[in-house]
Amino acid sequence: MIPTLHPGDWVLVDQRAFRARIPKPGQLVVARDPRKPARHLIKRVASVDLHGGIQIEGDNPAESTDSRDFGPIRAASVEGRVRWRYWPLGRMGAVR
Repeated sequence: MIPTLHPGDWVLVDQRAFRARIPKPGQLVVARDPRKPARHLIKRVASVDLHGGIQIEGDNPAESTDSRDFGPIRAASVEGRVRWRYWPLGRMGAVR
């Protein structure tokens, strides 16, 4: 997710953000990997189709495995919204 997130960044995730609604394009989310559900991905919502399929993409397309590879994910696969980076201290702040 470079440049937004770097390896080793620690983030806070709002797990209640999407209980009553689906994510909007541009939001950074944590989702289960559709190929390996025990694994979590942090990606940006690129689009949402009329059937609720969510296209997620990394901010660095050349280095990202995302919906361009495995297709849209179901809304139920989204586990929360990334809100805040708390480590490293020099990069602490809201994540957009």
